[in-house]
Amino acid sequence: MKHKNSLISFIAILTILTTLTFMLMFRNITQESYGLWGGLMMWVPAISALITSFIHKDSLKNYGWNPGKIKYLAYSYLVPLLVGIIAYGVAWSLGTIEFYGNEASNYKWVRMLGIETPAPVLVGIVSKLVLGSLIISVLALGEEIGWSGFLIPKLLKTFSIPVTAIIAGLIWSIWHYPAIIGGIYGYGVPLPLTLVGFTLVFIGISLFKTYYVSKSKSLWPGVVIHTSHNVITMGILFDLTIKSKYAAYFVSESGIITTVTYVFGAILFYRFQIKRQLI
Repeated sequence: MKHKNSLISFIAILTILTTLTFMLMFRNITQESYGLWGGLMMWVPAISALITSFIHKDSLKNYGWNPGKIKYLAYSYLVPLLVGIIAYGVAWSLGTIEFYGNEASNYKWVRMLGIETPAPVLVGIVSKLVLGSLIISVLALGEEIGWSGFLIPKLLKTFSIPVTAIIAGLIWSIWHYPAIIGGIYGYGVPLPLTLVGFTLVFIGISLFKTYYVSKSKSLWPGVVIHTSHNVITMGILFDLTIKSKYAAYFVSESGIITTVTYVFGAILFYRFQIKRQLI
């Protein structure tokens, strides 16, 4: 019963803090402050979880700070990589979108390393894999303390891995809706398509994340899969795509092909990995 009360408190606190942060963000955001507001927002789940734990006297040791087995971290990193390669590879090979691999012409990660742009595309990829991953992982940690450290373990006390993954994926995606609807997050795709694709992608990721968090008893697979998804699927592979009018309809974070790949991958993962362990 205690963990159910904790979940209710967490959702309530998360809703209040998220609403307040978005209100301030929409009122004060500028192009220069976008990154700062985005970083603050990504730490709202962590702050909400920590406040909840303090209220309910829940030990922070239960969050799973130990990294666990390396294999679960490796699998977590590889999932978005494989999904991204398949999704973008299919789209590129079918001619739905075009591959752009000549130079990194407008790449902040390259410039942050002190290298002038345009630069060779390999330099752009390496800069984002290294520097981008470090920075994004710090931001992803803020979300995953809330999702993988608090929410998923609490849900697993009542629900199975698949049900937990769906609930956590819905909460995770809905939490982003204000930014998408407000036009500060997304790829210029019609709102209904974005919301549907975004939600299904996050539920798909959530199944992998929930499984690896459950097996490792650690929040770090959540941080790794979140970082890998942001850096590779949202970042590098989309950067290597010519931004035609309809490119984001097919790939990006909520594109049709990306969505189908994540959902199909999650179904196969459930069928051949999770379900077998439940029998």
